[in-house]
Amino acid sequence: MNIINSSPGEQVTFFLELKDGYGVRIDSVTLPVVSRIVLPSLNLAANYPQGMIKISDGLYYYKFTLPIGASAVGSYLAEVEYTNPTNNILNIESYHIIVSAPYGNFTASIGV
Repeated sequence: MNIINSSPGEQVTFFLELKDGYGVRIDSVTLPVVSRIVLPSLNLAANYPQGMIKISDGLYYYKFTLPIGASAVGSYLAEVEYTNPTNNILNIESYHIIVSAPYGNFTASIGV
């Protein structure tokens, strides 16, 4: 599992790199998709699955903007499904996104 640390409102980018048995990048048989994102409330984010974007042979990325506010804090789980190019078996890659408030605060005020 891949772990990403972030803050509310930030854009999270995660990557998928696929290689053959010789360590050479190779494309998936099908376009990898972000099959689901589980929110801290344990609900599923809407509008998934979404295709990843191909950068080059065997290298893909996806960007996800985190919500803002106290409800955004917590652990997210993103899953990417792809067909392994070396054996044609469906694989799932997981990304654990840990979101915490900067400095433990959501707002700052100045005392008078």
